[in-house]
Amino acid sequence: MKFEELDIIWQKIFEMEWESVCHQSKAIAAVIVDEGGNIISVGRNKIGETEIPNPRVSHAEVEAVRNLNITKYPNVKSYTLYAALEPCPMCLGTLVMGGIRKLIIGAHDDHGGAVELLDKSRFLASKHVEVVWMPSIYGEVQRGLQAIKELLYNQDKAKLESMLADFSVYNARGVNAAKKLFDDGWFENKTPDQYSIECIFNELSRLCIAD
Repeated sequence: MKFEELDIIWQKIFEMEWESVCHQSKAIAAVIVDEGGNIISVGRNKIGETEIPNPRVSHAEVEAVRNLNITKYPNVKSYTLYAALEPCPMCLGTLVMGGIRKLIIGAHDDHGGAVELLDKSRFLASKHVEVVWMPSIYGEVQRGLQAIKELLYNQDKAKLESMLADFSVYNARGVNAAKKLFDDGWFENKTPDQYSIECIFNELSRLCIAD
């Protein structure tokens, strides 16, 4: 799959993910669309950006729900939130409490993913949130972008290896593709902002399919 073949929703998600990487934040992004599929709110992970008083809670889904103008877009229960990565407990709670009732996800998260709580909590189950999973290539590229971020900035070798192992539970091809870019010297003399998301997406996708 090539970047230009993605619909505009996923193009926007991956664009924001790469923006987060360029700001040393996690490659995670989310968008909310209305009944017609029009993007009406966006959010990206900002936990690496120190101008925010408490960046630890600046997760993509939380940002997308917070940024939704409910005065202009009041029909919240008819909207869909697209999440690049399976929401964590905080993000899941935020989107449910924000009124979102349909969730489309790019990648499973073995470590922090909390979608299973929708069935385990009586309160959450009563909200009848519909969950749809995207084809695996979306998860491979998403985890590949996350792996690039960690390989670029994570100086704790033990933690780095642990995180890459976690990413590999569902998306080993994406992690291996990111490692291949580093082995091939893509980031030896270039910073991530010198590459377009189209370039990075297409190369990760190519390597994942070839693996």
